[in-house]
Amino acid sequence: MKPFAECSSKTLANVSFLVSDIDDTLTLDGVLPAQVYASLEAMRKIGIRVILITGRPAGWCDMIARFWPIDAVVGENGSFYFKPQNGQIKRVWMDDAPTRQANLHRLQHMADSIVGEFAGTALAEDNPWRATDIAVDFAEDVPPLSLRIAGQIRDRFAALGATAKVSSIHVNAWIGSYDKLSMFEKLLADEYVLTVDDVVQQTLYTGDSPNDAPMFRRFFLSVGMHSVRQYNMPAADLPGFVTEENGADGFMQVARRIFASRKKPV
Repeated sequence: MKPFAECSSKTLANVSFLVSDIDDTLTLDGVLPAQVYASLEAMRKIGIRVILITGRPAGWCDMIARFWPIDAVVGENGSFYFKPQNGQIKRVWMDDAPTRQANLHRLQHMADSIVGEFAGTALAEDNPWRATDIAVDFAEDVPPLSLRIAGQIRDRFAALGATAKVSSIHVNAWIGSYDKLSMFEKLLADEYVLTVDDVVQQTLYTGDSPNDAPMFRRFFLSVGMHSVRQYNMPAADLPGFVTEENGADGFMQVARRIFASRKKPV
């Protein structure tokens, strides 16, 4: 990973898609600073499409799609995208409703068993608003556990037949092979008639944890917040660049450079 300061202004001036994780990328200590929210709006005003990709639940993403200054949001690690359209929300899912219901029922049984196995964990408080996946909390509303424990929880889900990824606060599990990248590819095709190859030179992705690895791998202009260094990720899964600061402070380092490359104020 190179320091983000080494990313050229010429490269940043070419960005037309700003794609970002939310937790511990746009937020800092669980809070979304006003300057980050304002920067998303400012990017759209200068013609940059803003797409958020998160592990957060469908209920949250509905609110985000309705009220945030964004073009679309991908949620539950690639299960769906929601897009504001003509005053309403367009919802596109990877699986049909019966499949989602059956998978969620299966996941709930898995998660109940796993929380019983790992002391100090809990079912995440945002699970009631999830439609396709389940989240086990190891660092949000419980005293933080180690990343080693989080990795063990991920592996336990995998042993039970689920796909699981570690974020900065949760272990998310779902049934299926989709991820953040595959739903972003579908969003590009459906809404913009584009492929990732069409936009790979114009897309900047920001993230902070292992569940961002599919996006880090695909986009050379991928930027990890400073905290990404704490994860023992394979070299191929790391972002191309890393910021000097964590979370929202790191994201604002990126935003300021994008605006400066176009001679626009923050």
